[in-house]
Amino acid sequence: MNDRIANTDRIRKVAQSVMGLPTLPTVISKMLQMIDSQRASADTLARLISTDQALTAKLLKLANSSYYGYSREISTVNMAIIVVGFNTVKDLGLGHSFYDVFKNSNASAAGFDAVKFWEHSAGCGVAARMLSKNTGSRHAGEAFVAGLLHDMGKMILNQYFGPEQAEALKTAQNSETDLETAEMEILGVSHGRIGAWLAEKWNLPAMICDTVKHHHDPWNAEVDPAFVAHITVADILCHLTQTGDSARNAPPKYDERLWDIFANAGAPIDETDLERLQADFIAEYSKSEAYTSVVKADGHG
Repeated sequence: MNDRIANTDRIRKVAQSVMGLPTLPTVISKMLQMIDSQRASADTLARLISTDQALTAKLLKLANSSYYGYSREISTVNMAIIVVGFNTVKDLGLGHSFYDVFKNSNASAAGFDAVKFWEHSAGCGVAARMLSKNTGSRHAGEAFVAGLLHDMGKMILNQYFGPEQAEALKTAQNSETDLETAEMEILGVSHGRIGAWLAEKWNLPAMICDTVKHHHDPWNAEVDPAFVAHITVADILCHLTQTGDSARNAPPKYDERLWDIFANAGAPIDETDLERLQADFIAEYSKSEAYTSVVKADGHG
């Protein structure tokens, strides 16, 4: 009984910390609503984005980056939106907000490197987008953001529960216990559940919230297991290629249920594809470097 009370108290403390985090900035929130409603035009979106200087600067920098390779300078927000597309504007806005919330977060947990964590997150976004395009997923547009945000719970733990996170990391590294089990034992809740609380607070689409919550167990996903499975494989690819560091000393565990999800969805991915996909991802990530560097906040590498 005492253990249960202590566990409940820990969960309540974590939940209160998440609730204390900032909401999405008004401009980003309005922008997401506008794009998701499919009533947005480049003109109306440009007027809204222009009220946020930091986002405007990032958008113009991205449109002028080598990733898009335009021969002439893109100098207006309207033209930048046309060049990069609505989905990328959405990616940029959410990425900008995510990094902005945690930009002053110190790597308080031993074994957690914030700069390498950002690299892992961006890499997972790139891998998820690549996989979704490869399988013809109807949700390829949402894949980058889902990959980018999948581990957001770890940043919350790093900011508010550094000692507990360090203990969970150490436990996972020194034993056969996986990180999620260690988090449950020490905090009473996993980083996936914590991240999903913030995603819900930000009113992100149910599919993104579900992905953040179940990226290590997509077979339990409630909205679209196949979409979540793409992010699971993207995460695995980042670990296999050592892209960034998610504070985990081995690729996350998975079982045959992962490949069953793809088979049931008619998506052409199974375990034998992992070696080929690693090479494809390295090439794609190298191509996307200009893109991912702009999405990251200043000061995060």
